[in-house]
Amino acid sequence: MRAFLQRSYERFRGIDPPERIVPAMDGPLHPNAMLDEAPVLLEQEGIDNLCVAPAGVFASAASELLSLMPEGEGFRAQPLETFARPITCIASDGAGALAIGQDGEGILIRGGAHDGMALTGTGATRFACPTGCVFVDPHTLIVAIGSDEHVAAEWKRDLMKQCHSGSVWRIDLGKGAEAAVPLAKGLAFPSGLALGRQGELFVSEAWEHRVVGLSASEPSAPVELLIELPAYPGFVAPTSDGAFWLALFAPRNPLVEFVILERRYCERMIDTVDPQFWIAPALSSGKSFLEPIQGGARKKLNVLKPWSPSWSYGLALQCNAQFRPVASVHSRADGNVHGVTSLAEKDGRLMIGACGSGRVVAVPVNAQIGIGVEL
Repeated sequence: MRAFLQRSYERFRGIDPPERIVPAMDGPLHPNAMLDEAPVLLEQEGIDNLCVAPAGVFASAASELLSLMPEGEGFRAQPLETFARPITCIASDGAGALAIGQDGEGILIRGGAHDGMALTGTGATRFACPTGCVFVDPHTLIVAIGSDEHVAAEWKRDLMKQCHSGSVWRIDLGKGAEAAVPLAKGLAFPSGLALGRQGELFVSEAWEHRVVGLSASEPSAPVELLIELPAYPGFVAPTSDGAFWLALFAPRNPLVEFVILERRYCERMIDTVDPQFWIAPALSSGKSFLEPIQGGARKKLNVLKPWSPSWSYGLALQCNAQFRPVASVHSRADGNVHGVTSLAEKDGRLMIGACGSGRVVAVPVNAQIGIGVEL
């Protein structure tokens, strides 16, 4: 009752609730242009889901599985297989098997002892929105299901409707998905998974702008590790020295936070406007004059300001082993490496896949960038 009265008072007085205030990018998140200055390894429209395996580097582009073949200082994309549905996540067990998430279908195992296994759900829960997966060992897979209400391609709808129907599951591949154990439910679009060296599980929760810790073996309550991020977190990539990199695929925007609170307006926008023109974050922007106006002057002398409010952005955050921010790499509003959705370490370099811009760039894994002050 108290929370209801507090929210009613805030709405009446026009006060922004604390959870809707977008934090400033400062300290380890101080903006720079490192992503735009980084060497480009590959240009491929819709590049996503970078994955390093014993057999090489894999990625996806829409429904196509790609092998990234070394070519000069970068890569050449070689198609391997085309699936019926878009690929949403790829994970390697380190011993020859791949787990491949398919939007609207579930997870397919390619190679290894469980080759050909299809994981479509358990009981009343369908794995129709796989957003992340990680192998504990060749016979155990942990899967993030972003939403029970929408497929991954409808992530904007899931955000604007403020759904909290995501979950994380532990699957014994010897028993199949029917024996899957839920590690957590009611999450706000979990979209990145990583295992710590002590066996803990790190999960990025996009719509809550945070990273939480879970037990990797049994159900547990989420423990907040990194909160109040200024962008929506996604893919989590561990590094060889026990640290982590976190992909943030789109920036938060005060106008979007306001629209989410205005439920009647938001529902009407969802029902009547094409999703690409919603007042909502995006993986890329600036491609149409029909995009909504943002909360600030964007151009001067017809040149886009790098610090202007933006629907899309490029951002990867470096964290230490305790998931405290250390440094970050950016592509600002006027940059060309937007929509960072995947990360992978190889040969001392961090490969950063920008799905929105269709580029893979590289930075040193242990790069200390910007101010470098731990929060």
